[in-house]
Amino acid sequence: MDLKYFKLESSGNNFILLDFINTEINQFDKISNFIFKEKAVKSSDGLLVINNSQSCDFDLNFYNPDSSPSFCGNGSVCAVKYMTRIDLKKEYNFLSNGLHCVAQVNKSDIAIKIPKINKYREFIYGFLINTGTLHYVEFSKSLHDSFFNKRVLELTSSKEFLKAPFNINIVKKENDHIRVRTFEKGVNRETLSCGSGSIASILAVFLAFEKKYSLVKARGGNLNVDFHFNNKFFEKIRLISKPTIINSGNLSIKV
Repeated sequence: MDLKYFKLESSGNNFILLDFINTEINQFDKISNFIFKEKAVKSSDGLLVINNSQSCDFDLNFYNPDSSPSFCGNGSVCAVKYMTRIDLKKEYNFLSNGLHCVAQVNKSDIAIKIPKINKYREFIYGFLINTGTLHYVEFSKSLHDSFFNKRVLELTSSKEFLKAPFNINIVKKENDHIRVRTFEKGVNRETLSCGSGSIASILAVFLAFEKKYSLVKARGGNLNVDFHFNNKFFEKIRLISKPTIINSGNLSIKV
């Protein structure tokens, strides 16, 4: 069977999207093992699967290339970008791997608002923050390959990572923005950007230095993050990006 897919991108993160809105319930579950073997999926930063929702505009499930499910910030804005082709609105309510999100569309900008965050742990060099998926954010004056690769190897070999894997964000502060490099556990390599990691990085910098940044510069492009802190938790958290649809094609699934 042939499945039409769309390839989308947000600040360097690229995804394969499958639309199951008009198919029978659980259709994806029946063929998922075959889908994850496809080259287009394995070489991407993840798979976006859109389904109908009885309570929201749509239901999104994101899967890493290793087939593990997770919330994905950039994947969520890409899913909204796709939905604007079907039913253009200024606002969408949707579930992203069970996390309720609200998206606002303003021309090419798409902003997604995620639920409040009140759980994080401080370590000597950084913070562990759950922004829908777990991120360890560490501060550094260098983002050079040698340092980044060495630190990722050290962290992914740690007892903490082996017990409960997390994404890794190495952050460098600049005057009016932060720079971030990211290792994603479900991809098992560095990615050019990470939406949930950008949120975690902005919040961690605020906790450590009491300075509110918005602009995140990743290797693949820029993202913006808005938030409000009320001394107990972070709320009104928004990730803002300019996602694009790159192309489309067909997956030939042998069931």
